[in-house]
Amino acid sequence: MKKTLSIHLGRQLFVIEEDAYDRLQAYLKKLEASLANESGITEIVEDIEMRFAELLMQYLGETRQVVTITDVEKAIASLGEPEEITEETEQPKQTQATSESSGQKRMYRDMDNAMLGGLASGFAAYLGIDPVIIRIIFVIFLFMGFGFPVYVILWIIIPSAKTPSERLQMKGKPVNIDTLKEEFEKTAGRIKDDTIHAANRFKNQNKHLTNQAANVLRFMGKILGVILIAGALIWLIVFSLIVSGVIDVVPMTGDQNFASLYEFLQLVSPVNKSFSLIWMGILLVGFAGPLLSIVFGIRLIIGKVNKYYKLNYILLPTIICIGVVLGFMGAINSARDYEVYSEVENQHLTINIDELQLEELPIIVNNRRIVSNGGIDFISVNKGQIMEHGVHVKYKESNDSLFHVSQVFSAHGIDRTAAQKRSMHIKHQLRVEGNKLLIDPYYSFPLTDGLRNQEIEVVIEVPQGKKLFINDREVKIDEKEYVGVMYADEEFEAYED
Repeated sequence: MKKTLSIHLGRQLFVIEEDAYDRLQAYLKKLEASLANESGITEIVEDIEMRFAELLMQYLGETRQVVTITDVEKAIASLGEPEEITEETEQPKQTQATSESSGQKRMYRDMDNAMLGGLASGFAAYLGIDPVIIRIIFVIFLFMGFGFPVYVILWIIIPSAKTPSERLQMKGKPVNIDTLKEEFEKTAGRIKDDTIHAANRFKNQNKHLTNQAANVLRFMGKILGVILIAGALIWLIVFSLIVSGVIDVVPMTGDQNFASLYEFLQLVSPVNKSFSLIWMGILLVGFAGPLLSIVFGIRLIIGKVNKYYKLNYILLPTIICIGVVLGFMGAINSARDYEVYSEVENQHLTINIDELQLEELPIIVNNRRIVSNGGIDFISVNKGQIMEHGVHVKYKESNDSLFHVSQVFSAHGIDRTAAQKRSMHIKHQLRVEGNKLLIDPYYSFPLTDGLRNQEIEVVIEVPQGKKLFINDREVKIDEKEYVGVMYADEEFEAYED
């Protein structure tokens, strides 16, 4: 009775007798010692173990399961005994000669010399002929109509030679220590040469691609330079016409179809230091920006420039920054004109009736009623007056038995005096005719006051037991307040305030 062990050899599981295991271990240690000074020792030993496992599988066949000392000795004889000294002796030659007779050819695809799938080079290595001959045969078969399917089928069923052992079997050479070592050295040398050649090709190709990329970038830079210069020149012409007032760009209605940028800026910013700062900022940025674009475009077209030309890269951005700062300071200072607001009661009406009907005051021109207005409704200026659209209407419960109607004007200013002055400049029509309260949805104020959030609010107080109708519809009156905005030719809707 012999003791057995379970081991993994060449990625295969074997059950081996103890004495056979000891012999195998001694062989592998001797092998590693003899190859200690070789490069790639790990790969060589791994290939030898793979081949050793293949031989053991052949010896076991389908009937036996336990590896004996006889099997190990037979495999060692096939592979050859390793020598602990590096100099060749007669023994390895004799071993190699003995093992050459046991070399078994196997068909593999040779991927090292492949042009496509390695079939032609694999057949050539197996038959010992030039791969060109096999490739010519495949081309002939291709024109005959069955070459392609045959090639695909063979590609699928024939494995590729991946290990040194498989490459030796493909060439019909014996698989032993010496041949495996020689094959590994050839493979390592070929990889080294391929790496050097690939590095040189990459270096040359990279240099070529770099030059091509540089040429493409220079060409694209010149195109970009032309675009920048053309765009900047167009901007300078248009901007000059706008700031000079030749072209009016702000849409308006009334007696002015359009206003210039300068006139519009006067509406939104006070005509004082704030206006001057904003206007100066617009001019600096508007002119320095395209000039910088022209400078940069010329640089892209002509390439190198002198140091004096490069000063533009500092001067023009500095001017642009100054313009932005001035505009920002002007905007902050202009915002102060909205710090306070004032409300002025223009009139207060008291009406003693049972029902009050709220209606839109009709617009009468040349004794004819205007039923609708269309077109641009941005800013309307008529005879030095800005026309605004939309009047706030608030209604709530009265404290007595009378209807009370208040007309409140409001506007903003830098101080209360300025806000009150602008509020009193607002003009708005509101009148009572019988049981009708007629409210004009438009109001106006002087152009010189500018746009300072001028607003109108009409407050209606409805006594208990009496009714208020808006658009022929009775509205609900309770302890709450309701507010809405009246626009011309639009239905009025109120919401809880």
